[in-house]
Amino acid sequence: MSNPSVAILHYSCYPVIGGVEVIIEAHARLFADHDYPVKLIVGEGEPFHSHIPVKVIPEMRSLHRVDPQLNRELEEGRISQKFETLRDSIYEKLKEELSGVDIFIPHNILTMHFNLPLTAALSKIIKDFSTRDAKCISWCHDATFKDPHYASQWREKYPWHLLSSALPKVNYVAISQMRRRQLSQLFKVKQDRINVIPDGIDPKSFLNLSPVSLSIFDRFGLFEEDLVMFYPTRIVRRKNIELAIQITKSINEKGHRASLLITSPPDPHNEDSIRYYQSLKRLAGELNMEKKIIFLCEYEYEEGKKIRVDDHLLRDLYLLSDLLLFPTRGEGFGIPILESAVAHLPVVCSRIEPLTEVAGEEVLYLDLDDKPQKMAEAIIGYMGGHKSLSLFKRVMRNYIWEAIFAQKIEPLLQII
Repeated sequence: MSNPSVAILHYSCYPVIGGVEVIIEAHARLFADHDYPVKLIVGEGEPFHSHIPVKVIPEMRSLHRVDPQLNRELEEGRISQKFETLRDSIYEKLKEELSGVDIFIPHNILTMHFNLPLTAALSKIIKDFSTRDAKCISWCHDATFKDPHYASQWREKYPWHLLSSALPKVNYVAISQMRRRQLSQLFKVKQDRINVIPDGIDPKSFLNLSPVSLSIFDRFGLFEEDLVMFYPTRIVRRKNIELAIQITKSINEKGHRASLLITSPPDPHNEDSIRYYQSLKRLAGELNMEKKIIFLCEYEYEEGKKIRVDDHLLRDLYLLSDLLLFPTRGEGFGIPILESAVAHLPVVCSRIEPLTEVAGEEVLYLDLDDKPQKMAEAIIGYMGGHKSLSLFKRVMRNYIWEAIFAQKIEPLLQII
């Protein structure tokens, strides 16, 4: 069964820059990426994706750009023939564009006053459509009459009253619980009449992340972990990787979900490196930590093709991980500390020279004579002081566009 076709409506889209324009572009890309036929119907804009057509109806722009005189008349509460002519023109053009569309999603048009002829035309289309026609989801980022500045004497008068009335055939979406409460009061309906679907962010685009890094975190469920510890290291004994594994075990035993990412493979030309790697794998198995100790050298991004940790992927892992765990027994310098600092990644490392020289007092030091359990307690306490970590986890779990689409948007399309 094919997915329903979707039309997204707004006053403008790319290259016009604004908060709603950014959101509708993200929504359109999500629909296209998930094989929904999607198009934008806007007052001004240009195509930004090869599979997302953009239909421009200039009368759908903000009214002050279409007809400044008519806009002033409406602000003064006057309805003229010009209003009706423009409304009817928009109605015909918009109705034609919505022909054959299964779901149309106007953003702000039914709750904001920026083009009242458009609001009136769209309201008429919704009223005229039968239940067999397209379904409407009104996406409400804002509402004119929740702002006291716009609580004018025209509020109950056509067409202004359309902005404070819940249309019977419309499914409403608010972008936050606060907006939901405001719309509920404005429409005089129960809050459960209004869905809440938040705005989101695309970390891949925002941080220029590689698809490989995100696939690693998705594959191993790392966004669901309380703590993702990163150890960029070669597989050699002085790196003390067994201690990192034991610390990971202890943190999990204390009720915190933790995983350890290890970047490099064993050196194929060094027999001791291979033996050491094998012993680490055995240790992870003995501690029942096989799913928590992730050797990236074993990960296949594509079938039969293992990844290489290049500079881009290394940077991504610094950005996505929660701390650098660096319990090495001996170093000549300590480059990972510099890299962590640039990436704003908290550092937990051995109290050895030259790491103390590089890091000063800005990290958590581990005394290598302590037991892993004590080190785990120190790490849990140290990371508890980083409030930004909790916010990062909250955002990555709840406000990533892909998660919002899967958990909120697509299910709504299926039940309306």
